[in-house]
Amino acid sequence: MNTLPLRQLCAYRAMHDGFSRCGLDLDAFLLGEGGVASLEAVLPAETLADLFDAAWRHAVARTQDPAIGLRMTPRQPMIGLGGMAHLVMAAPDIRTALQRLERFTGVISPTTAMSVQLTAHQVRVGVEVSPGARPAASQRYDFMAYTVLQGIWWLLGQQMWPERVFCPFPAPEDTGPWEKAYGAPVQFGAAVYAMDFPRRLLDMPVPTADPMIADLSEQLAERLIAQQGGSLVARVREAIARQLSRGDPRREQVAAELRMSERTLQRHLSDQGTSFQDLVDETRRETARRLLEAGGATPTEVSFALGFADPSTFYRACKRWFGCSPSEFRCTH
Repeated sequence: MNTLPLRQLCAYRAMHDGFSRCGLDLDAFLLGEGGVASLEAVLPAETLADLFDAAWRHAVARTQDPAIGLRMTPRQPMIGLGGMAHLVMAAPDIRTALQRLERFTGVISPTTAMSVQLTAHQVRVGVEVSPGARPAASQRYDFMAYTVLQGIWWLLGQQMWPERVFCPFPAPEDTGPWEKAYGAPVQFGAAVYAMDFPRRLLDMPVPTADPMIADLSEQLAERLIAQQGGSLVARVREAIARQLSRGDPRREQVAAELRMSERTLQRHLSDQGTSFQDLVDETRRETARRLLEAGGATPTEVSFALGFADPSTFYRACKRWFGCSPSEFRCTH
């Protein structure tokens, strides 16, 4: 749920700065082709997702640059956090900064979610954006993920390159801009948009750490996220996406991950006009679309990546989602 005017959204401010850097007028597009009556309008999250996607497609059409999302990150990456910048700038280390971003992304953008996953040797920082009526524009993912990377650099006062990047879109003809931007191999056609860093990143100190400011900022974020509804749908979708490859996502596991009871999760989703099972189906549909369009995995592999018990269940789901079988979908896309 979104309760803030468009002009006050951190995502809008960051995009506005990036568009200006490339000589594009975001406001003119929003108030013209975008059909927005006023920049003071309070728009539903689903409408915002479609509006932001349309803006990125407009930028690509104007510049003929499919990598424009990487080039239009704001001049100061903290601008994308708005009043929540102090929340991460005051953190003692990158671990805490990332955990706060993961928890409070909904305050920054009602259409975006972040995730932080740990393994024995790596930390994976993921970005998920909520789709509207159409699949999300790849540039919207590029913009958010690369802004996060530049934000990490800014917090550290030095560049810390990812070891590998995953992108859930088909590989472009020229992958050079992505590999140059991230300084790492980029795997296209992946299930998520994520960056893998060495685990030592988490313990690196933030020079601007301040416990008092951190505490005040967290209290403010808690109030704001309660007012906005916390971008709960985006957070649930992101949690579901992490569970897909392990089988059928379970509501109790997602509720535990989001630090709430199943009953509370169910009530909040109902208030926003959806349900856990609806979000599982939507997340599977969008992931299936990306993987099938990317062409890097067989239908059987896609089936297991989506958490289906057997390929026949995936086949029936594709017929329901797209009106055709997985193989037919791939041939026509």
